[in-house]
Amino acid sequence: MTDTNEVTNWIEQVKDGDSHAELQIWQHYFERLVRTVRRNLRGQNRAISDEEDIVASVFESFYKAAEAGRFPDLADRDELWRLLLKMSARKVIDKRRHDQRQRRGDGAIAQSLASPDGEQLLQIVGDHPTPEMIAMMTETIEQLLQLLRGGELQEIAIAKLDGLSNAEIASKLNCSERTVERRLHLIREKLQQQL
Repeated sequence: MTDTNEVTNWIEQVKDGDSHAELQIWQHYFERLVRTVRRNLRGQNRAISDEEDIVASVFESFYKAAEAGRFPDLADRDELWRLLLKMSARKVIDKRRHDQRQRRGDGAIAQSLASPDGEQLLQIVGDHPTPEMIAMMTETIEQLLQLLRGGELQEIAIAKLDGLSNAEIASKLNCSERTVERRLHLIREKLQQQL
């Protein structure tokens, strides 16, 4: 088990923007937080974002906020763990709300993303991709699916792309939900190796 003083030191170093300390905290808490978030996501659609995405977002938010001085009293590993749990719970709730909303873009008006100095970076109009974007996405997905070389892994990947939950995929393949989660992890690893 990591010494309490070591975690306390990492917290202070993260507040100073130390990327090595950020990595240490990530390695110390990531898997544990992923397991907790996975339990909280049961029954939710994880096709677009899953527990690892949420946890990565939690850490990114934590690092930025700590460096910005938003946690001046954060001092030990127990407080850090409670803070990470609270942040992940909020992100799970946000995801649930997002997933339960009506289809995004209905009646949407053009919005622009701007940098802090007000310079326009990107104009977004509705939620309909261009035909060129659809062609590029289709080609990319087909190439990635070919890397899985057919079989169960490819079938699971396609089911995920179709928006099925892990429970629905497990039912379809007549296996456990944990088996589907392991296969999804294997798919991610294979695709990351190729990319």
